[in-house]
Amino acid sequence: MTEFAAGVDGVTFDSSGARLLGAFYRGAGHGPRPTAVLLHGLPGIEKHLDLAYRLRDRGWNCLCFHPRGSWGSGGAYSFAGLLDDTRAAVAWTLTQAAVDPERLAMIGASLGGHTALLYAAGDPRVRALVVLCPVVDPEAFAFPREMAEAFAGMLRGVSGADLLAQWPRLEALGGHLGALAARPLLLVTGDRDELFPPSHYTALTAALPGAAWARHPDGDHAFSACRSWLVEVVTDWLVARLGSQS
Repeated sequence: MTEFAAGVDGVTFDSSGARLLGAFYRGAGHGPRPTAVLLHGLPGIEKHLDLAYRLRDRGWNCLCFHPRGSWGSGGAYSFAGLLDDTRAAVAWTLTQAAVDPERLAMIGASLGGHTALLYAAGDPRVRALVVLCPVVDPEAFAFPREMAEAFAGMLRGVSGADLLAQWPRLEALGGHLGALAARPLLLVTGDRDELFPPSHYTALTAALPGAAWARHPDGDHAFSACRSWLVEVVTDWLVARLGSQS
C-alpha cells in the first residue's frame, strides 16, 4: 500500500478555459486519504486555511482553490462560473492517487457555502458537507453597493455594478435541499454574524431536520473571535463521519 507524506503542493487546473490556482494539502498515511474541497466566499478575504492545516494534521487531504477572476486565477469573476469551477476542482481532486473517492467531503463558507450546497445536491460523490455561515436565500440579503464596489476591487473582470446585477440571479436552493437529506451535513454559524443572522437558516434547518447545527454566541461572519472552536468543531465532525485512517 502506498504511503503518502504530509505536504502542500501548488496546483493549477482548467475550468472552461480559465486557469485556476489552488493548494493541495496532503495528509500523511498509508493508502488514499479522506479529502475535503474547500470553497471560500466572496471575495475570499478569509480563506479558512486553518481548517486545511488541521485536516492535514488529522491525516486528511484538502484542496483550497480560487474561482476564476479571484486571487490570481484566470478569467473574469462571475457568480455563474462558481458551479463550473467547483465541478473542475472536484474532477481534479478525484484524479489524485492520494484521494479516496469514497471519502470526499466539501466545506463551503458564505457564498462558497451556497455553491457547496448546490453542487453537492447534484453530486452524490460528496459524502459529507460542512457549510459555514452560508448564503441560503440571496433575496433575503440587501447587498450594499459599497460592499459590492469594495469586493469588485479585489476581483478581476467584474465591477460592483456587475456583482449587484448578478446577485438576484443566484439559483435558489429550496428545490435542491431535499437531495441532501440522506447525507451528513453540518451547519456552522455565529450568533453575531453581521450579514446572516440565525434566522437566515430557518428554511435550511426545516428542509434538513437531520442536519447538525453548531452555533457560537460570539461568532461573526468570519468567526474572528472563535477560530479555535471552529477548527475543532469542523475537523472533529468530519473525522467522525469519514474517518482519518485508510
